[in-house]
Amino acid sequence: MTFTNHLLTGAALAKILPLPVAIPAALVSHFALDALPHFGFKTIEERMRHMRAFKAVVALDGIAAAVIAGWLIQNGHVWWLISGLVACSPDLAWIYRFTVEEKFGRAKPTEGNRFIQFHRNIQRYERLWGITVEVMYSLSLYVAIR
Repeated sequence: MTFTNHLLTGAALAKILPLPVAIPAALVSHFALDALPHFGFKTIEERMRHMRAFKAVVALDGIAAAVIAGWLIQNGHVWWLISGLVACSPDLAWIYRFTVEEKFGRAKPTEGNRFIQFHRNIQRYERLWGITVEVMYSLSLYVAIR
């Protein structure tokens, strides 16, 4: 799932759940969302073939997430933002994976790392057409937290 959808899910959970419960629920929500069909590519080769689309989605996702984060802060929903960031946090492992494993091709950090293996395995429904699922989901959540 995109950063924006994880952020919105965490914020929505913070809106409906008491604060101590919202944070771990936001973390768990990350994996539930990643198990759903969403935007992405099965292989590195497929991503390379569609690099323009990939870069465009990442750029738009970053802009949308920044706007939503600003809106949350402006409206005094800092805890909603924190919960949303917790929901996004497992994807920080992908930064390391991309830079070390894919970009430089020197190390295989996923070997022996059960967390990354689990996180990678639940991504099996990443598809280019998953962007439609993501857009519908994000619009629904945005309306829900307003």
